[in-house]
Amino acid sequence: MNKDIIKIEGNKTHLVPVTLNDRQNVYEWCFHSETTKYHSGPPDYPNNPIPTYEDFCASDEHGYTDYYFTGAKPKDGRGFIIINEEEPIGFVSYCAFHLKPNIAELDIWIKDDTNCGKGFGTDALVALSNWLNKEMGIDELIMGPSAKNIRAVKAYEKAGFQITDSLMNEFLKDEYVSILGSGDYGVDETLILIKQYN
Repeated sequence: MNKDIIKIEGNKTHLVPVTLNDRQNVYEWCFHSETTKYHSGPPDYPNNPIPTYEDFCASDEHGYTDYYFTGAKPKDGRGFIIINEEEPIGFVSYCAFHLKPNIAELDIWIKDDTNCGKGFGTDALVALSNWLNKEMGIDELIMGPSAKNIRAVKAYEKAGFQITDSLMNEFLKDEYVSILGSGDYGVDETLILIKQYN
């Protein structure tokens, strides 16, 4: 996967693969911006603390390891900058290393409040979902936000994701159930949304 080759087009946005040079910005957008309060850290998310940059880059199951930024393992995961009118406004990614076949998990964050509520995130999710289905044969997509993040959940629903009663462990390969089975926010607070193509 080459940054010059992949460009995923949406109606309001387009997605460009991130590189290692983007990693610090992506971290800052997620964990040290005005939108961080919607998903991480106290007061609303005391059980989901803000990671250090080193933890964010970690090569374990919880980090955004190098291949998200290099394209070295496209079947495991990849990250993209969300662009609106040539301005980088956020980050969206997929990962599948931990999931049963033909499933991918999406994650997204917008870098500031100015770009929230305009449909950019929804558009990026639709574009990435369609690309994953067409180019990689992914026919089921999941997202696992906090149930408290109502604005994000509504955006995901607009992108075609449906709230379910499923738990994260239902989608995981056996070896990841004990590690990732409770979801990012714990079993009681992680809400699983699904989008299916078959």
